[in-house]
Amino acid sequence: MHVGEVETSILLHAAPELIRDDYTEADHGGGPRPPSPRPTERAYTVSGDIGFPSIATPAKGKAVLASLTDSSALHFAALGEQP
Repeated sequence: MHVGEVETSILLHAAPELIRDDYTEADHGGGPRPPSPRPTERAYTVSGDIGFPSIATPAKGKAVLASLTDSSALHFAALGEQP
């Protein structure tokens, strides 16, 4: 959801100074969520954060950014544009 494994991993790789030291203790599953038209995360947690930042790593962030770069290049190529 928000401030979980993927987002935290990206920042651990790209800008680790933005990550608080206590991120490994900030997991929040959010509990059961009824299907609805995208309620805000604040409906489930006080902070609005839902996710598991404790399992984030810089290596995962590097891999996610590489994957996004590669897939973006494919989309640009399909559109006949240069990235």
